[in-house]
Amino acid sequence: MHWENSIGRSRLSDVVINSPYISRSHAVLTYFDSEWTIADLGSKGGVEVNGKKIIKPKNIKQGDIISLAGMDLTLVVTDEDIAKSESHSGIDGVIDGVIDDAARFGGKMKPGITLILILIFQLFGGFQLCFSSGKGVNAEVPVTFFLFILLELVHYFIIHRHAGKYFEIEFLAYFLCGIGLFVMASVSPNLLYKQFATIIIGVVLFIVLLKLIGNLDHARKLRYGLVASAIILMVLNLTVGEIRNGSKNWINLGFTTFQPMEFVKIAFVIAGASTLDRLLKTRNLTLFIIFSGACIGTLAITKDFGTALIFFCAFLVIAFMRSGDIRTIAIISSGAIICAAAVVVFIPYVSKRFSSWGHVWELASTSGYQQTNTMIATARGGLLGIGGGKGYLVNVAASGTDLVFGVISEEWGLIIALIAVLSIVSLVFFAVFSVGKCRSSFYAIAACGAGSILLMQTALNFFGSLDILPLTGVTMPFISAGGSSMIACWCLLVFIKSADERFRPEKAKGKKIELLAEGKD
Repeated sequence: MHWENSIGRSRLSDVVINSPYISRSHAVLTYFDSEWTIADLGSKGGVEVNGKKIIKPKNIKQGDIISLAGMDLTLVVTDEDIAKSESHSGIDGVIDGVIDDAARFGGKMKPGITLILILIFQLFGGFQLCFSSGKGVNAEVPVTFFLFILLELVHYFIIHRHAGKYFEIEFLAYFLCGIGLFVMASVSPNLLYKQFATIIIGVVLFIVLLKLIGNLDHARKLRYGLVASAIILMVLNLTVGEIRNGSKNWINLGFTTFQPMEFVKIAFVIAGASTLDRLLKTRNLTLFIIFSGACIGTLAITKDFGTALIFFCAFLVIAFMRSGDIRTIAIISSGAIICAAAVVVFIPYVSKRFSSWGHVWELASTSGYQQTNTMIATARGGLLGIGGGKGYLVNVAASGTDLVFGVISEEWGLIIALIAVLSIVSLVFFAVFSVGKCRSSFYAIAACGAGSILLMQTALNFFGSLDILPLTGVTMPFISAGGSSMIACWCLLVFIKSADERFRPEKAKGKKIELLAEGKD
């Protein structure tokens, strides 16, 4: 367990000391790996342990005297398992009640049964797609779905045997990946092997990163390497990137191409997350703001404004969780709205997208062609669809990326299409529900940051294809064609998974902590 307790005069502190000599954010008391640590947050009055002023985090033990700006406190630790007796109120109580109700409702639904239902759906869908062309069986379709189902089984049994019985996150991801393979089999069956290969890479990175990030010390060290790699990718994108569909967001390696900013998302999330002793320092927040500006600025220069919007929304979520300052967030948002308005007015590529927004039926043969065809296909599919591989939307440009909701709706029905969207939304709810019981602020912020990226990406793709929002050209997580997006989504999933305390193999008993003032009220 990793507990972090902020100490200061601010009402947002975990331990509030109402004294004018105490800074608003004075210190952080941390418990990790059976050790207690006190860290000064650059306070004016300073922090002393047993009469000696500390410069860097200092290990402390039972009975040590901690002096904050001259106020003496004693660390008292009592062995008491308070986890069971702790009463939850507010949103935590609501969440616990929802989880308890769900457990009672679905108590008989075992993980193995859920997996079997998903596999049956994928098996019959893949079987139908084998014969949908009317020109014989394309070998890539049955081989890909056989290997994909085998991958799911192997992953499930390994996790179930060695890492516990909880597999909800992976179930959702595999269900969405299966839908993505359905779309690929209809749009570009000759690229099925390539798409499946990126799923394998994503799963492998998911397992490796989960092992690394599951250890907080490793996660903190990994942050610096990822941020440095992200800066290199951004420089390469600006210097040697290729322009496609109006945006300079591709790097060509000769044997393959990739979108560097998809991988920068991972570094962006981990850069924003931090343990509490670093989170509350002004220098740390300043560095994150600079890095965020570099990311969004790179996207603006390369004219990838859809992805820039995703980064900005994730920045707002992370910045709010770090500071809790609504006024600052409002000022930042106001400035961003002004900049966005300038982009719409002065950049023709973006102006064209916005000019057709809400008027696609009037421009059905020109700039509104994609959205009108998507809406026609969605209506044509009805609730149950016309069958895999039988849709006409696959002949429209970007059907496998920007317009995947229309392809799913037409061939598999509106029910399946909405379930796919709600599956991504449920990943975000999972992240939010996990926050109250995270081991550290690092996991709480990282989970919500990753969840906000997935949610915003889904909203722009889903609403953009139906002309509810402008069409921005972003992919739908786990479903749209594209190796960079697939790998990045699996990596973002690591942050949501690692926030769930149930996945920790070791469990520490609760410790009731007290800070007792000596000789003072």
